Amino acid sequence: MVWDWSTYLADYGQPASKYLRVNPHTALTLLEKMKDTSKKNNIFAQFRKNDRDRQKLIETVVRQLRALVTGMSQHV
Repeated sequence: MVWDWSTYLADYGQPASKYLRVNPHTALTLLEKMKDTSKKNNIFAQFRKNDRDRQKLIETVVRQLRALVTGMSQHV
């Protein structure tokens, strides 16, 4: 899995999107599981800058995906 979330979020809904088949619900579920697993496996991650930065990135993408999913459900 490539950390290409900016492309996914920017291209979502475009007919020629690189990630056309990736459902936002599925992406959100997988990302939340990864987030939970990384928190459980590494209690001391908060002390390492790389791990903190990765957690912040995951949290930001989760928020954006939730907004995308919420927007989709409002249009249905």
